[in-house]
Amino acid sequence: MDKPSAVPQLTMRFSLQEMRQSEAREWILRYQQKTKELGKAKASAWWQTTSADISRSSGEAGANDLRNRMNQERSK
Repeated sequence: MDKPSAVPQLTMRFSLQEMRQSEAREWILRYQQKTKELGKAKASAWWQTTSADISRSSGEAGANDLRNRMNQERSK
């Protein structure tokens, strides 16, 4: 029996990583839009609520991972 190629796994892994970075960029854009619409203080309050919702749905580790990815994107 032939061994499956490692190439599809690498492609899938890269796609997942890119998807996660895309998610981080999307949340950054949403925050920036809220800042323009509501001002920095209200946008910050919105993010705190949204971040808490993400923690409840994805767990604290998932929310921390998203914040870390967002910070990485902002530092680029």
